[in-house]
Parts: sequence; C-alpha cells; structure tokens
Amino acid sequence: MSARQVLKIIRRHELLLGAIVFVAVLVVLVAQLLTTPVYEATATVQVELNDDSGSPDMAARNQQRVSNEAGIYRSRALAERVVQDLKLAHDPRFVDSPLKEGAVLDSRRLTRLAGRLLARTSVSNVKDSDFIEITVRSASPEMASEIANQYPVSLAAYRAAMRDERQGKIVRQLDDERDRLAAEAHQAEQAVAGFRRSHQMLTGAGGSEDYAQINRIAVEAASAAAMRAAQSARAAGVSRAVSNISTANASSSLLEQQRRQLDDLTRTRTEMAMTYGVEHPRMLGLDAQISETLGGMQKEQARVNAAAQAQAQADAAREAGMARSEAAASASRAGQLEGTLHAITGKAFANTAAMVELNALERNAETARAAFLSMSTRAQQVKASLAAAGIHSRLMSPAAIPENPVAPRPKSATFAAFIGSLILGLLIVFGIELTDNRLWNAEQIFHQFGLRTFAMLPELAGDAVTSAKANPVLQDPQSLFAEVARGLGSEVADLAIPGQAQTVLITSPITGDGKSTVTLTLLAAAVAMGRRAIVIDLDLRRPSDSVLRSTEERGGMPDLIDYLSGTAEVANLLPAPAQAAPPAEGARSAPTYEPVVISAREPARNPVALMRLGRVRELLEKLRQQYDLIVINAPPTLATRDSRMLMETADQTLLVVRWGKTTTEQVRAAMQVLQKPVDGVVMNRVDYAEHARRGYGDPVQFYMASAEYFEGEMPRPRRWYERLGGFPWRKRAPTYA
Repeated sequence: MSARQVLKIIRRHELLLGAIVFVAVLVVLVAQLLTTPVYEATATVQVELNDDSGSPDMAARNQQRVSNEAGIYRSRALAERVVQDLKLAHDPRFVDSPLKEGAVLDSRRLTRLAGRLLARTSVSNVKDSDFIEITVRSASPEMASEIANQYPVSLAAYRAAMRDERQGKIVRQLDDERDRLAAEAHQAEQAVAGFRRSHQMLTGAGGSEDYAQINRIAVEAASAAAMRAAQSARAAGVSRAVSNISTANASSSLLEQQRRQLDDLTRTRTEMAMTYGVEHPRMLGLDAQISETLGGMQKEQARVNAAAQAQAQADAAREAGMARSEAAASASRAGQLEGTLHAITGKAFANTAAMVELNALERNAETARAAFLSMSTRAQQVKASLAAAGIHSRLMSPAAIPENPVAPRPKSATFAAFIGSLILGLLIVFGIELTDNRLWNAEQIFHQFGLRTFAMLPELAGDAVTSAKANPVLQDPQSLFAEVARGLGSEVADLAIPGQAQTVLITSPITGDGKSTVTLTLLAAAVAMGRRAIVIDLDLRRPSDSVLRSTEERGGMPDLIDYLSGTAEVANLLPAPAQAAPPAEGARSAPTYEPVVISAREPARNPVALMRLGRVRELLEKLRQQYDLIVINAPPTLATRDSRMLMETADQTLLVVRWGKTTTEQVRAAMQVLQKPVDGVVMNRVDYAEHARRGYGDPVQFYMASAEYFEGEMPRPRRWYERLGGFPWRKRAPTYA
C-alpha cells in the first residue's frame, strides 16, 4: 500500500478519525482540569553494607542486600507500621472519614489503610548503588513529605526489638554444636593414631604399599634364582663343548709355506710331463721332491692340531670356572632375598588382619571430621545471613515539602491523549477499510468478479424513478446524469449484433438497488440515441406503488398480466407503431422515438403460474420485429429464481449494484444463483461528491474538472460540517427529479 493510498483511506474516514481524536482529547483534558492536584515527595535512603571490598562475589551479595531492603520497604507490614506511627487513621488529610481521638484501630481498617498507602508509595533502588528512593504521592504536600521520611524511622524501630535477641540465640546454638563435633572428631583421630602405634602400622601398612614391596622382592629373588640356573647350565655346556672342538682348520706359517711349495712342484711336473716321459730322470726327481714335501706337511699338520686342542681346553676350563663362580653368587643372593620375602610377607599378613579394625576407626574419624567441617561451614553461612538480615538503612536525603504538583499535567496528558487517540483512530479506520465488504468502485468489482462496470449512475428521485419520459436523459439532456446514462446506452449498443434486435435483461442481487430506475434510464438513453426501445417489466411481485407505469395509460385495456395469462394478444398491449418524433421547434437535434413500457397495473397474485417461458419468448419474438432494443426488468436474483429462467431469453445480462450498499457476498450469491456469466455491472445511486472525495482514482473523481460541459446543478463536494449526520444544515447529494 503506497503513501497516497494510505492518505486516501484516512481522508475517506476523516470525520470518524477526527471524532475519535476530539472525544479522547476532550475527555482527558476535562479529567485533567477536574483532577485534584497531587504532590510528590521523595526521600533517599542509603543501605549500610557489611563489606565494600569490591570483589565480584561481595558486590553481587551487596546488590542483593539492597534489593532485599527495598523489598522490605515495599512490604505491607512496614506500611501498617507507618500507618500506626503517624496515626494516619486519625488524619483527615489521608482518609475521608478519620477516626475520633481515642478510637481503636481494628486490623481490618489497618489493612485497608496500608493498602491505600502502598498504592500511593513507590520504592525503587538506584541501579549499581546502595541508595533507595521512597516516593510518596498525596494531595497534601506536607503529608507526602512526612510519610516519605517516616519509612526508615518505622523500619528501624520495627527490626530493632527482635534483631539482637534472635541473632544471639542462633549464634550460641551454632557454636555449641560446632564445639561438640570438634571434640568428637579429635577423639576419633586419636583412636586411629593409637591403633597404628600399637600395631606398628605406618601410613600405608596393610595396603597397596605392602603388596608392591612384596612383589618387588619376589621379582628380584626370582631373577637371582634364574641367574644361578643360567650360570650352572653355562658351565656344564662349556665342558661338553670342548670335545666337539674341531682342529681341521688349524694352520701355521710353516704349513702354509709347504703348501705353496707343493703347489709349485705339482705345476712344474704337469708342465714337464708334456715334454718328458714318466721315466725321465727329471720327472723322477720331481716325484721325489713332492713325496718329501707331503711327508713334511703331515708332520707339521699333526703338530698344529695338537697345539690348537690344548689351547681350546684351557679356554673352556677358564670359562667354566667363571660360570660356576657367578652361579654361586646368584644362589647366595637368592637365598637372602627369599628370607627377606618371607619376613615381609608375614608382616603384611598381620597388617592385613589389623586393617579391618583400622578401617573402622578411620571411617569413624572421617565421619566426625566431615560433620565438624559441615557444621563449621553452616555456622559461617548462618552468621553471614544473620549479618545481612541485620543490616539497616539510614535516611540520607530527607524529603522536602514539594511546591509544585506532579499531577495533573494537562499539556502532556492532552498531547499523550492526542497521540494515543490518533493511533487508535488509525487502527479503527484501517480495520473498517479492511473489513468493509461493500462495493464502492469499478476497480473493486473487476478485481473481485472480473466484470466491467458500464456506468456509475447518480441517484434519481421523483417521477423519473418510475417514468422513462421524466428521465433527465430526455428532460435535461445536457446534465451530468444524461451524459452518464448515454454512456451506459453506448456500452449496451456495442454488445448488439449489427442488423439484429437486442434483448437485455437487467436484475440486481436484492431489492432497493434501483434496477427499475436503471432499466428506465437505459430505455431513455437508447431512445435519445435514436434506437427504437421498449421495456418489459417482468418483476410481477413489486408493490403497487413501485410498479413501472406503462407509457399507454388506457383505462380498461389489457396489460402484461392479461397477455401472460392468455386473455390478450401482443397487439392489444402495444401502442401504435413507433414513429420517430420530430425535434422541437427551433431545436437542432435528430428525431427520436417515444419510450415504450409494457407492465402490469398492479402486482400479480400468482406470478409463478404466469411466468411461462413460452409466452415470454413469443412476446419477445414479436417485439424484435418492431424494436431495436428490448429491455427486460427482471426480479431481484436472490428474491426469486425468475431472473435465471429469463436469462435464456436475453442476449445480454446486466447486474445492478447499489453504490456503498451492495456487498461482495450479495453479488457472489447472485452469480451462484444465475449460474451463467453476466456481461457487465451498473453501479447505481452513486454520490458523486462523496465518491470523488474518497479518491478512488477513477473518472468520477475528476468530474468537477469538466463541469462547464454540463448544465444544471452539479454535485459539489460538501464541507466537513455538512457531512456530519443529524445536523440541520446537512444536505444530501443532489438528485435528478
């Protein structure tokens, strides 16, 4: 929704909005002027805190103390004490009917007066400080000051009598209980120490420490025994390994020299064997050298093997001796560790047996210790809470007697009433606009139903309502109404098939929408445009005073009911064949035909029996031969079902709605009853001045800009006081008689 649309909505309901604002401001202003002046006195109280170290925890506790103190000032008990101390029940400045001197103040009256005092008193603690402000309102400035200054005095007197005795009694009880629990804890711890001393149990004896020591010694003893077995096995293995020592690879330098010599002799003999024979002296000499060398090698090999064997035996004997020595040392250490293990294991079993009683003693000691610590903590907390409860506040800034009243404030209250009523009025206006289901403009009809609006006709009055000849189209052709009516005639003519007669049915959702007036207006507009037109009034249930008058008032002649009942023919109903009437003398206009209306002289007693479609079709067929436009005035759609039946005989159907009265639900229901599409809508009884003021942005809004094109009285915008209902100077929108 744009700002322009918002302004238009406000303008449509400007009187309602102005009335709401005016009434609200007037009521508030009168109330402010008639209200008794109220004075306000404020006393500032400082709360004395127990600690101001500045730590976060203490700061939070101090703020809580200030809040608690403010809560006490707001309590009903303190209010009752103030009432009693100041004797407000006897003060005419506080009560309308004060008690007489010496009269007893009962509890019921005291409670009621305390409630009145609480209603006039407000207590607020200043943020992030230890100050409390006590504000009292009263019609008497002296009394407001007295009550505000009396609050801390009454509170001090109220708590002084009970505080010391209650704190002393509670503290003594807590100290006695703490001393008793301390003695019990000391006795329990002495019993645990005596038991450990008598059983020679150090801290941890009989527990995991003993088991860890036993396991450690057992591991060391097992390691020594394993070392002994390993060294014994090593000594035996060394002795057995001596016999398995091989001397096949033993060698010496001489033996290596002999081997090289043998290789040279063998190579020389091989080379000479290819030249000399076996029996050659040189060959025989070589063989002898080879044999001598082999013998020397065998002797040297035997000597080398014997030396290697002796050296291996000596090394094995030395290693075996060392292994036996280490085995003996390991055996000695294993024996010592096993003895120590047996002694410690025995002590551990004794400690384990004593642990049952020791655990019981320690549990008792721990229970007593926990009870003592819990009581000590509880005692500190209770003392701290008693100290907090025992804080008191003192009057830092007494309330002075106020000189200027704080209420009423006509200017600020009136301004607030203006703003509030304006907002309320806007909400009401927009609520009305959003919930308004009445039809006001052509755009709304198109948006809701997709139908075109052929015309927006101003309201008619007088003979023009029931007579086509008295219609402004014929009587005042230069008027605004005539121009709008001719526009309707043109829209209808555009729907006609060239060369054929046109039948148009006009109906409305309910009665009072002005469909008969629209019917006669369309008839007059068609005649004024040079068309031969006739109206058939088939709304046979209409009251006698609203039946359309026939253009041929011939006494004793048959009417439409006679034709429908079969007692008359069409020729008896129609006037002489339509002839174009010449223009008036001196008039510069085209000749026109006379409007013709066929109707009943009075309502039908049995319209259902008369409404036979065959007779209606026969009537229309005969009329098509003589007229260009046949307009059927049908009954309201929601009143009867005649309109739905008559739509079968018409070429087009127009639905008449009343401006600002017909609702969307009525049109939707009418469309459901008709079950056939409607060709267009005619909005009737439009207040052009009001419609233009509402600013819907359609051509009607700007009709006054073309006022020079029309003759006669034009609907003029009315001033705000002329639009007020119920006033003698209020004028209705101009109607066309």
